[in-house]
Amino acid sequence: MKLVYDVIEDVYDDTTQIRTMTEQAQIPSGDWLIRTTIYTPHHISMDVTRIRGKKNRKSLFKTLC
Repeated sequence: MKLVYDVIEDVYDDTTQIRTMTEQAQIPSGDWLIRTTIYTPHHISMDVTRIRGKKNRKSLFKTLC
């Protein structure tokens, strides 16, 4: 199963050179996955959270255009 993630937030800080990106994807059960990735010059960190939702909701958060 391939999920389609919508970008909620994508921020880069020039001073610390850290980029934070948060995305959301709906899974077939109607639940949502929220994926947050932090990129630093030395490593990458990721966290995925599952949120129970309803099938008829369009999205949890407003996505970036």
